[in-house]
Amino acid sequence: MAKLSAFIGSRKRLLCVFIFSFGLWVTISFVSAQGNSTFRGKVIDERTDEAIIGASILVKNAKATGTITDIDGNFTLSLPSLPITIAVSYIGYKSQEIDIYEKPGELILISLAENLNTLNEVVVVGYGTQKRSDVTGAISSISGNDLKKTPMVSFDNGLKGKSAGVQITSSSGEPGASASIRVRGSNSINTGSEPLYVIDGFPVYNDIPGYKEAQKTGNSATLGPKLNALSLINPNDIVSIEILKDASAEAIYGARGANGVVIVTTKKGKNGQASIEFNTSLGIQKVRKTLPLLNASEYAQLVNDANGKDVFTSEQIRSFGEGTNWQDEIFREAPVQNYQLSASGGNEKVRYSGSLNYYDQQGIIIHSDFKRYAGRFNFEANPTKKISFGWNLSVANVSANQAFTTSGGGEGTQGVVVSALDFSPILSIYDENGEYVMQNDRGIPIGNPVATAKELTNYTSTYRTIGNLFAGYQFIAGLTFKTSLGIDNFSNREKYYAPRTTLAGYGTQGLAKILSNNSLSWLSENTLSFDKAFEKHSFKALAGFTAQKYKREQVYASASGFINDILKADNLGAGSNINAPSSSFFDWALLSYLGRINYVYDSKYLLTLTARADGSSKFGENHKYGFFPSGAVAWKLSEESFIKDLNFFDELKLRLSHGLTGNQETGSYQSLASLSNMSYIIGDQVVKGFSPANIPNKDLKWETTAQTDIGLDVSLFENRLRLSADAYYKKTTDMLLFINVPYSTGFSTALQNIGSLSNKGIEFAFNAAVFSPKSPLQWDVNFNIAFNRNKVLDLGPVERILTGEINGFLKISDPIIIEAGQPLNSFYGYVSDGIFQTTDDIASSPQPTAQPGDRKYKDTDGNGTIDAKDRTFIGNANPKHFGGFINDFHYKQFDLTASFNWVYGNSILNSTRTDLDLPTGQKNSSARVKDRWTPTHPSHTIPRANVSRAFLFSDAQIEDGSYLRLGTLALSYNFSKKALASLHISNLKLTATATNLFTLTHYTGYDPEVNQFGQDNVLRGIDSDAYPTSKQYSLGVNIIF
Repeated sequence: MAKLSAFIGSRKRLLCVFIFSFGLWVTISFVSAQGNSTFRGKVIDERTDEAIIGASILVKNAKATGTITDIDGNFTLSLPSLPITIAVSYIGYKSQEIDIYEKPGELILISLAENLNTLNEVVVVGYGTQKRSDVTGAISSISGNDLKKTPMVSFDNGLKGKSAGVQITSSSGEPGASASIRVRGSNSINTGSEPLYVIDGFPVYNDIPGYKEAQKTGNSATLGPKLNALSLINPNDIVSIEILKDASAEAIYGARGANGVVIVTTKKGKNGQASIEFNTSLGIQKVRKTLPLLNASEYAQLVNDANGKDVFTSEQIRSFGEGTNWQDEIFREAPVQNYQLSASGGNEKVRYSGSLNYYDQQGIIIHSDFKRYAGRFNFEANPTKKISFGWNLSVANVSANQAFTTSGGGEGTQGVVVSALDFSPILSIYDENGEYVMQNDRGIPIGNPVATAKELTNYTSTYRTIGNLFAGYQFIAGLTFKTSLGIDNFSNREKYYAPRTTLAGYGTQGLAKILSNNSLSWLSENTLSFDKAFEKHSFKALAGFTAQKYKREQVYASASGFINDILKADNLGAGSNINAPSSSFFDWALLSYLGRINYVYDSKYLLTLTARADGSSKFGENHKYGFFPSGAVAWKLSEESFIKDLNFFDELKLRLSHGLTGNQETGSYQSLASLSNMSYIIGDQVVKGFSPANIPNKDLKWETTAQTDIGLDVSLFENRLRLSADAYYKKTTDMLLFINVPYSTGFSTALQNIGSLSNKGIEFAFNAAVFSPKSPLQWDVNFNIAFNRNKVLDLGPVERILTGEINGFLKISDPIIIEAGQPLNSFYGYVSDGIFQTTDDIASSPQPTAQPGDRKYKDTDGNGTIDAKDRTFIGNANPKHFGGFINDFHYKQFDLTASFNWVYGNSILNSTRTDLDLPTGQKNSSARVKDRWTPTHPSHTIPRANVSRAFLFSDAQIEDGSYLRLGTLALSYNFSKKALASLHISNLKLTATATNLFTLTHYTGYDPEVNQFGQDNVLRGIDSDAYPTSKQYSLGVNIIF
């Protein structure tokens, strides 16, 4: 039956691929059948003499007469009565107009010069587009070509260092792992701080539906960092990304705009001959670094020292030698491969673009991997001048075997990485019977790293379909109505099974968990836009109505006590201990009205007014609707005569904006009274029932962020030098926080709108074309830097918020504490003061029970004893500044890209080091413990060997997380058009790429770019045995037919 189901499932997938491919072939055939020719010409690059493919050739004042160049730059054109004027244009080049008075006797050669003027570029904004020169808000743009230079599984990781004020941090190095993006800092404590993503007009979040709820209830099947929801989107399909950063740009998204908006536009068809493109890359990955540990002999000596006796004899210690290097056993060189086939084309009536993608990345930890199958088909048509319609369709399937890297505290729940660091190097993988070694050298159960990696099932499979139908009608010139209907269908299934060969399954005789999530979101949008220019006035207006509905259901089940491990998690009924299954359902709805006015007077003075009213089902009946207005003005000083006469500035523009945005990222039913399951004993019977779960709040509403931004845009030397600078202040009020309530209510806390926090900062973006456009060597420089300061302003009646226990081999209680006046991600702990050297030192200290070799701490409150009151601020996970530095070189057929990014001034809680630097002898330790205190070696950094695990969390576990990384180094060779002409290939490019080639840092862990708690607002900057990052070396081929 299982084989039959698999066969039917595979047949369905093949049928989908066939229908997709057939539709693409029919469209290509239809479009390719258009056009004829009588008059010949060729368009080339003025500097390189290379053919320009897809250049537009239009006959002026002739209705519907035009064409585009083919793969060799050639074109043919029906020749109307002479004389005529033809207009030749192509994106990135200066347009030309050529007068023709008589029929040419031979091919016309037309040379186009590169256009460095970016002021007339069109950027995508919410529900429309604008010329860059007319933008009044703070918007960063990244092209799809820039993303292609870095091999990546998801596009968010490709944004690192490319946009001022946008910090991207990976949760781990695992294939497909999620990343966290902060646009101008974190804006909240309990609600989300991730930006809204708008994919071809459809809003989505970088979140696996139901994952947060599953974490809160403990009903999560797989363990470790969750998959990146954006990894289902193929980065090669993207043509541009715009990041909206200030209120003027974000307010059009109202209650979802407070954390920034990332607008992603995928490839669309263009007028011209059909083009088929094939991309492939093959690479190898290696772990970026390993941690220095004790070898077997050194570890055995530590065991003796910690126990104060000879557990191992001198002969045994010598015979152990190096022992087993467990990091070498779990890490591997892992391949990664990517294949994409795409086609696009069109004419004046129809345009299309489609792609198929297969991505396969093996993880650097054995048995971990990530696979993606994805397809996209975009279509648009203009059957008449007034009517347009089309669709965007994206389908993807992602599957991943994730390494179990989470530590739940103590040996019993250790993950792969921490097991490899802790497991005794004296032991081997297998015992004399060929079974996995499951105990350490003293018979204490501990997880075998290789068994945990190879035998434990930690599997996720996800399907996602995003589709959007749209249509437009132009009533009169400049007045257009657009409507769209879209869906986002998400299905996720997680399976976990710990067999007897792992420590988690040994005591339970096999442990199985299954979690299933299904969600569906539909969106209806209707807008009316007006665009009119007359004399010195340019006026654009937008009004719209949108409605969105979201629902999700989740089912969770678990069991243990299996007869054998054959069926794993595929037959929970075989378990002797079946836990009560659970299920849940969530939904919400959003109803919105929006409007925007853009006004330009005399090409100098710009005004933008935006407003959105959102009604959300998530909030109390007294605050269902919120209103989010914004306004922005800009002054193009470069258009004033007193500046223009200087002949110095191509652009000089001042910007000022202020507005409100909201945050509705909280639970669906927080404002309502809810019930929870309870068990009651009536007589001798256990009866199921319900009890109140929370205190309802009719006044619950969204968090509101007010932001003011002042900006300056400068362009010089024919736009070869561009600078943008922004200063901003953001304040979030009405934060959703839990406050203590009297016990007489039956509850301990209730959710209310209280408290506030702020982010303020400055950011700079600098772009330069260093050499003249006519130089054979081109060098483009992009540099950005951002400074952000975050502060909690007010917590209302709450004095401080404790963040709970961080799990690991050693547990750390409340390492981050939230209180007014401090940054959101502040570490609190004791202040270390070296190592006690003598008993005299101890006698005069506030630690009278200490011994020489113990760590000593400062009595910060001066009360003569070391207690919780001595905990103080010891670090901040937020950086002082961060940014990127990107260099693009071009010489003849060669391209070279070197992309750097950095973070400076942030603190990291290195929980891994906390474990490894404690010389207990109960597990392996860092090579640093060779420098531990002994009576003959008075160390001031590492305490004495001692079997006790007792320690106090202090600044000794906090490290500087600053780093500078060469994220991408790519060298490409573009074959000349002449060499490819006989092969009927228009473009062939070979690329060699290295990622994460080197990192300059003082951090002692695997990687300073770590954020193990993913998108959590509070628990940031914590490294607890995370999956390490890798270096990657790859070769790629791009072919266009």
